[in-house]
Amino acid sequence: METIFYNFYYQDDQQIKKLMNTALIEQVFDLIKLNNPLIAIESPLQERARLLKSIARECQQKHVLCYLWTLSDDQLHQLEVNGQDLILQQVLEYQPMTKNKREDYFEILRFWKATEKEGILILEGIFPWLGDSTTDPDFFLTAEWIKSALINLKLDNRNSNRTAILLGPNASLSSEITAFVPTITQELPTVEEISNYLQGILPKNYSEKEIHEIALAAVGMYLADIEYGINWATASCTKAQELTKKLSLYKTDLLRRVYNIEFLQPPAIEVGGLDLMQESFKTYKRLLTPLAKAYNLRLPKGILLIGPPGTGKSHSAKACSQRLGIPMIVLEWGSFRSYGNMAEYKLKNLLALVDRINRVILYLDDFDKGFTLNDDLSRRLAGMLLTWMQERKSDVLIIASANNIEWLPPELTRSGRFDDIFKVDLPNNGERHSIFKIHLARFDYRFRDRDGFSDEEWRRLLKATHRCVGAEIQAIVERAAISTFCLMFTDDVPPVGELPPLEIRLEALLSARNNMNPLAIREAERIEGMRNKADLQGLPSSPLDSSIYSVGNVNIFG
Repeated sequence: METIFYNFYYQDDQQIKKLMNTALIEQVFDLIKLNNPLIAIESPLQERARLLKSIARECQQKHVLCYLWTLSDDQLHQLEVNGQDLILQQVLEYQPMTKNKREDYFEILRFWKATEKEGILILEGIFPWLGDSTTDPDFFLTAEWIKSALINLKLDNRNSNRTAILLGPNASLSSEITAFVPTITQELPTVEEISNYLQGILPKNYSEKEIHEIALAAVGMYLADIEYGINWATASCTKAQELTKKLSLYKTDLLRRVYNIEFLQPPAIEVGGLDLMQESFKTYKRLLTPLAKAYNLRLPKGILLIGPPGTGKSHSAKACSQRLGIPMIVLEWGSFRSYGNMAEYKLKNLLALVDRINRVILYLDDFDKGFTLNDDLSRRLAGMLLTWMQERKSDVLIIASANNIEWLPPELTRSGRFDDIFKVDLPNNGERHSIFKIHLARFDYRFRDRDGFSDEEWRRLLKATHRCVGAEIQAIVERAAISTFCLMFTDDVPPVGELPPLEIRLEALLSARNNMNPLAIREAERIEGMRNKADLQGLPSSPLDSSIYSVGNVNIFG
C-alpha cells in the first residue's frame, strides 16, 4: 500500500477547527444523512487541500471511510488525517484499465457501483463532462455515458452507506442531471471567518481592531490566497497599518488576474459640473447609514448613465466612489462574451465576490456593448444580472454606463430595474469653465488658487470649445502644456530647482483646439441621435447654466 503525506502547518488543533469551512462541511454531511448518494461541491482549486483535510477529519470523527479519485492519475486513495498531515493511502483493489476508449478513464464509476466498500468517494475532474451539450460527437457520447453512470450510482447506492462527491471549481450541470445532484458551493469567507484565521497566524501583539482592519482588506479572497498575501506582505513589513496596505495591493492585483476587473479604492478627484447627479450621490451616502436601514430604506437597485462618449460617465462613477467613501469594481460588461460557455460561471463568481465585499460600487462600463449581437448569451447574462439585482441583500451600488441606450434590452430600462437614469450630456459653458480650470491647475499654478484668464479670454475659449466634451478638454490642456514646455526649453533643461513656472496662454489652448475635430462635430448626426434618445429616458445630470459665461448672460449690446 503506497502512502503519501501532505503536511499542513497550523499552530494547534483549535486553530485547525477555526480554519475548517464549518458551514460547508455541515451541509455535506446533512445531505449524506438524508441518504443522498451523489453530491456536487464547487470549490476553488486553491482551497482544495484545506477542504479535503476538513472532509477527511470529519469522516474520521464519524468513523466513516473516505476515498479520493482524480482524473489526472486514475488512482484510488484512502484519506486519513494524522495530526498535521493528510495521508493518502493507495487502494490496490482498484486497478485502472487500459484506455482503449474514453469511457475507460472513468472506470471508477463502475467500481464504486459494484464494490462492497462503504464510505465517501470524492471524484475530481468529472464536471467538464456534465455541462451543456457539445458539438463534438465523441465528447457527447462520453458525457452521456458518464451522466448515465452517475444516475445509476444514485439509484443503486441509495441506503447503501456509500456516497460519491463530485468536486471541482465549476459545478455547472446540464439540465437533465442537475435535479439528481444537490450542489453545494464553497463561499468566500466572511470578515468574521477571516478574523478568526488571522488570529492564529499574525503576531500576538496585534490588537483586535488591527486584525479587523486587515480582515476587511482581505475580504474577497479565499483563505489560501490570504495566507499567501500575508506571507508576501510580512516579508517586507511588520506594522499592522503597512500590512493592511500591502495586503490591499495584493488583493487588487489578484482580483484583476482572476476576475479581469479593476478594484479601485475611493479616489481623490474633482468634478466639473453635473451638480444634480452629485446631489443624488449625497442621498446614496445617507442611504448607507444604520438610520436609513432602521426605516427599511435601501440604495437604488441600479443607476444608469447614458450619453455620448467622453462626457464624464466613468468619471462620475469614480466621483460617486469618492462621495460615498467606498471602493469601486470596474468591469467591462462586453468582456464576458469572450468567455463563451464559461461566461455565466464567470458572472456568477463575480457577483458572489461583490456580495461578499458588500459596501462597494459595481461599475459596468460600456454596458450597451454587451448587447450589440442581441443573442442568447446576452439575454442569459442580462437575466442573471437582473435576478441578482432584484434579490441581493448586500449594500452594493450598481452603476452602468451606455452610449446607445437603444442597444439595451427593454427589460433592462423599464421601471424597477435601474431606479435612476441620468443623461450625461455635453457640458455647458459653466461646466466647461470648471473642467478647464481643473486640468489647467495640474500644470499652471495660476489656476490653483485663482483664475489665470480674464472674463473676455474665457469667453473666447469657451466659444471655441463649444460641443467639446470633458475628455477633449483634458486633451486640449495637455497638448497646450506640451507646446508651452517645448517653447520654454531647449534640449538643455536646467536643474529642477531653477525651473520657471509653466504658464499656459490662451493662444496655446486655441491652437490645440484648432488641431482637434471634436466628436460631437465630426459625428454630429450620430451624437445628436444619442442625445435625443437619452432625453427620452434620462433625468438631467446638470442644472441650467447659471454661470457668468452662460449664453443667457452674454451682453449682446457690448
